[in-house]
Amino acid sequence: MTDDFSGTTKTINTIHYPNRKISFIVLAGLFFIWGFIISMNDILIPYLKNVFELNFFQSMLVQFSFFGSFFIGSLVYFIISVRYGDPISKIGYRNGMSWGLLVAGLGCLGFYPATVFHSYGLFLGTLFCLGFGICLLQIAANPYAALLGKPETASSRLNLAQGINSLGTIIGPLLGGFLIFEYFFDPEMADASAVKIPYILFAVVFIAVSLGVKMTPFPEFHKRDSPVKGLGVFKYPQLILGVIALFLAVGAEVAIGSLL
Repeated sequence: MTDDFSGTTKTINTIHYPNRKISFIVLAGLFFIWGFIISMNDILIPYLKNVFELNFFQSMLVQFSFFGSFFIGSLVYFIISVRYGDPISKIGYRNGMSWGLLVAGLGCLGFYPATVFHSYGLFLGTLFCLGFGICLLQIAANPYAALLGKPETASSRLNLAQGINSLGTIIGPLLGGFLIFEYFFDPEMADASAVKIPYILFAVVFIAVSLGVKMTPFPEFHKRDSPVKGLGVFKYPQLILGVIALFLAVGAEVAIGSLL
């Protein structure tokens, strides 16, 4: 049984697969991937700041564009949910994760024309696209981690997946810093060419993993009743306070890490 935040309890049917552990391993890999790519912004900020001779305000537009897509994407998703019901419950968690990875891959590919045209605006646009894909991926993957097993162990699965996500945020700056500031860095080049090859490689990984998710035997979850519409979610004060807490926590985390 599951609570849909509307005061009504809905039943979710599941199709059980014997290799649910494999599904969770793949899902945990997605948490690692988006932790990795998000932490890469901390490498882009000083690099693009130097290449385009930006001040701190201009260089922090990297995070503004990336996480701005999270806000806009989540807001659009919320409005659609209120009017028409939860989109993920209609298209499926597997499709949501796959599409998120594909959009993120297209965002990474956008680094190629941004480098060729030497345009900071194009970099910000591709980061917005990349962030939008990661936003969709998180919308599908976070609740799916809770659903992928017994309800009493849902928090444990989420904690484990988030721990793997943190591992990605550790490895991302180390590998990204090596690729951008050492391996592909050419002091004689005045453009941002050092980010071109790494992000093309990231795009290939995202697109390949998107196809892999489509072929992974993820258990399917279906609600017997149609998704509930409306603003019943606001009846839960702990959710409102949780959103405020996340706003403050993520703001401090991103700002401190990026500026330092």
